[in-house]
Amino acid sequence: MSQIDPGAPMPSPWVLATEPTSLGDPTNLVTLVDGQTFCLSGRSGDLGGNRAHGVFFADRRVLTEQRLTVDGSPLEPLAVSLVGATQATFVGRSTPPAGAPAGRRLLVIRRRRLGTVLHEEIEVRNTSPEPATTHVTLSATVDFADVFAVKEGRAVPEGEYGHEVRDQAVLFRWRHGDVDRRVELVASGGTPHASPQGFAWELRIPAHGKATLRVDLHAALGDTWVGPAASHARTDERARAETWLAAAPALHTADRRLGTAFDRAKADVEALRLHDPSGRHRPVIAAGAPWFMTLFGRDALLTAYMAVPVDPDLALGVLDALAELQGRRVDPVSEEEPGRIMHETRYGAVDAPTLMGGNTYYGSVDATPLFVVLLGESSAWGLPAAELERLLPAADRALAWLDEYGDRDGDGWVEYRRTTPSGLANQGWKDSWDGVRYRDGRVADAPIALCEVQAYAYAAHRARSAIARRLGDGVGADRHDARADDLAMRFDRDFWLPEAGWYAVGLGPDKRPVDSLTSNIGHCLWSGIVRPDRAATVAQRLLSADLWTGWGIRTLSASDGGYDPMSYHCGTVWPHDTALCAAGLRRYGFADAAWRVSAGLLDAAMAWGGRLPELFCGLDRSEVETPVPFPTSCSPQAWAAATPFLLLRTILGLEPDERHGVRVDPIGEAIAQDLALTGVPAFGRRFDVRIDDGRVLVTPSGAPGSRSGHPPG
Repeated sequence: MSQIDPGAPMPSPWVLATEPTSLGDPTNLVTLVDGQTFCLSGRSGDLGGNRAHGVFFADRRVLTEQRLTVDGSPLEPLAVSLVGATQATFVGRSTPPAGAPAGRRLLVIRRRRLGTVLHEEIEVRNTSPEPATTHVTLSATVDFADVFAVKEGRAVPEGEYGHEVRDQAVLFRWRHGDVDRRVELVASGGTPHASPQGFAWELRIPAHGKATLRVDLHAALGDTWVGPAASHARTDERARAETWLAAAPALHTADRRLGTAFDRAKADVEALRLHDPSGRHRPVIAAGAPWFMTLFGRDALLTAYMAVPVDPDLALGVLDALAELQGRRVDPVSEEEPGRIMHETRYGAVDAPTLMGGNTYYGSVDATPLFVVLLGESSAWGLPAAELERLLPAADRALAWLDEYGDRDGDGWVEYRRTTPSGLANQGWKDSWDGVRYRDGRVADAPIALCEVQAYAYAAHRARSAIARRLGDGVGADRHDARADDLAMRFDRDFWLPEAGWYAVGLGPDKRPVDSLTSNIGHCLWSGIVRPDRAATVAQRLLSADLWTGWGIRTLSASDGGYDPMSYHCGTVWPHDTALCAAGLRRYGFADAAWRVSAGLLDAAMAWGGRLPELFCGLDRSEVETPVPFPTSCSPQAWAAATPFLLLRTILGLEPDERHGVRVDPIGEAIAQDLALTGVPAFGRRFDVRIDDGRVLVTPSGAPGSRSGHPPG
């Protein structure tokens, strides 16, 4: 999720060489997501009004343009309605053709659904008292562009293109080397006439009558078709989504912001789940639409962490997948190293839609300690001992990587420096080429030891200690606690800037502090590495005017030389980042500050119907009365989608408790009215949390008096 240094000597499949393609105003973009498939369109339902539009499957665009006309003219958009994350209904009306009565218009309703790629139903209604004859066309083009090429705005790929017109179907094909891609559009309803340009219908619709047309899109990877499946396959997919949503906790609250954001989070996280067609792997989660509909290590780990109180199985699926892909050898080109957790995987030239197939890149410095953190969190919420012990060797290999490869010069800090010119220049979560800067605006050069990475390493040792104690290994627990204590002591010595009053974002090649003021210090609070007597100062910095916008916390202080409120990592607001800061504030006892930050994000979410985007501009709330979208931001995006889960946990003080299931310590100001959270999974059971007039009640779901599934009052 990054941009590359313009001076990099060669293009990379992992890094952008240019500014990403703008997605424009998110209110004019309709995004549908279903696992490996996503669709971007305008509000009319047409594809092609934006360079990023299209239907994408397995990292390629399998439908580039699709335009619907009635009597030669496009429709006038009237309304669009989203049904969950996978379906949309578009309503428009036609323009009267020349010579037609002035009032004669046709109403057109397009119902689009993802699942076995795409299905669309087009209902043409004649609302007038006279019969109507009309000509309907649905044009289509396919460029098979790689998602990276679309993101960068590059030309269509080289290769051999072809098409074949069949009875009521058009087959498009592209081949380049060993890569073979095919898609098929199949029309039904009426009498469709197929051509290389799409389909045409001549319709005679009686007064107050309607005609229904249907189009299905199927795609193939090599010889494997995804799409022409029996109708029960689509039914199974819908049932799977409905089952997941029904099992997720339900929230009933008078706070419309919190309730809307929580429900939107559930819908988006479900839609971003990736399912293995072979059935061998548990679901994982894609990083986000449109550019990152694949597994990213860091994103999946933090998303799964935030979602543990909602769906602990997601964390297990992510841990399993990343353990399977964990580095085994040294490969400078992919940056694989023994024990390292990967950065991302791409489908590339694979010829089967497998979850774990494709090309894998390992250039991440923080995914590896976060793997151990997530395993520890899962254990704290009751991960069965057998699963814990099965994953423990992978966690220990990850900790070994921190010492053997992460600490490249033996100074005790985990740092990064890419081993290939096609790799990421920065390998923390702010992985754009200019994402790490000095206070005066200079871009820091690698190797860099980031403050939050040391904090994650600290948290990893604390997590490993807790796991050891759970498994009866007191000696191992003491050893990891000692490592964490030593790390915290050295961290305060080397990263604290006494004159400034914050932690340096990193140590540069000369081991001197990279002294900018950033949101990264909030991650240090979240991890627990911050010395208690420093915490109040750090909290004040996070809520100072140069970091706090009123909507969220800027990634870089407005008083820094490199600040730009529209820079990817140097002044924007990232919801997941701000939520981790809020959780860190709550950890150190700053409940009022945590609520202020959480409330700002919830206010921002309402500007997008409850859906928080990947990031938005860092303009101050006093300057502009609404959060300003970032034009290349992903939405839905995994860790932004899961952010409301972490906000709710922070507000409620919701934590696992082996004896009682969960414990709750709500922020009084945040819970002004009654609240019920039902079906929270922990320790193989489910629990209901209810707050009535300030009184907190936690009961097993379904127990007498729990009122499981019912709103308070």
